Amino acid sequence: MSSSEISAAIILAAGRGERMRPLSSVLPKPALPLPEAPVIASALDLAVETGARQIVVNAWHLKERMASAVEALARDNVVLSMEEQLMGTAGGLALARDRGLLGDTGSVLVINGDGDFDLDLEALLERHGRGDDRATLALLPHPDPRRWSQVVLDPSGRVSEIVAAGAAPAHGTPFLYPGVMVVSRSALDSLPAVPGAVPNRLWWPALDEGKLGGAVVSGTWHEVGTPADYLETVIRHLGGTSQVHPSASVDSSAEFTNSFIGRNATIGSGAEIFESVVAEGVTVGPGARVEHSAILGEINLSPNSDAVAQFLAQPLESQP
Repeated sequence: MSSSEISAAIILAAGRGERMRPLSSVLPKPALPLPEAPVIASALDLAVETGARQIVVNAWHLKERMASAVEALARDNVVLSMEEQLMGTAGGLALARDRGLLGDTGSVLVINGDGDFDLDLEALLERHGRGDDRATLALLPHPDPRRWSQVVLDPSGRVSEIVAAGAAPAHGTPFLYPGVMVVSRSALDSLPAVPGAVPNRLWWPALDEGKLGGAVVSGTWHEVGTPADYLETVIRHLGGTSQVHPSASVDSSAEFTNSFIGRNATIGSGAEIFESVVAEGVTVGPGARVEHSAILGEINLSPNSDAVAQFLAQPLESQP
């Protein structure tokens, strides 16, 4: 399948982010800041690499903040699908379709918005293009079957089994689904525009029909689903350095080690920040110490206080 046959891509970014609380009370998961750009940037890059003619980002939870994060990236051919009610993954696809955002022909690339992706999707596009799968899942060698669900392929490359985390597959090698798939036009057109989830509306029916495909791709994926995942992702992107956003106000005597000081943060004299994120309006008082923590929003750390292994967030006063 050539990349030109992907008519559009959609990045699923509407969910509440329950596992990311309290940080997701300030920003949706895909809008959380990383040193270079928000989390969603790698999903947008992945969509661009397939040659998708239009890229849709759906939004519901804190949708104005999600929209601001996307618009600040100033990417071409990216549009938002703002949901008035949470439509779920399948319902969000159907709503974007009905709004005319996903084109009229061709398959659609679907990407979860809460991953940090560096994938080569050539094998996925080729597999989907030469078969009649209703959907084709990108798969990776499974790093930890106890943590994530498992996908098993039959010899023809069709999905034969999807097994819960920790369970033993009946047969075959388990693979990891990193949140990227291609959906056929016929499958997309069959989805009702009502709230619902992709597994129930798409995967299980396709699995029953023998038309759920899989392709093992190369590259890496890291989940950004919890505050601990987020902090780990930031530290990985920093690569042993620290970064201070231009809008932050930082006293020259403050010290940073492998930390990200984000937008509108204020860091007082003598403060020490170690392997942490401090962003979105946080104030760290003089002499305070922050270690292995992520702190967002209207948080004011008192002078000489400690925040160690904490995830703290308070919605901004201006937040809708």
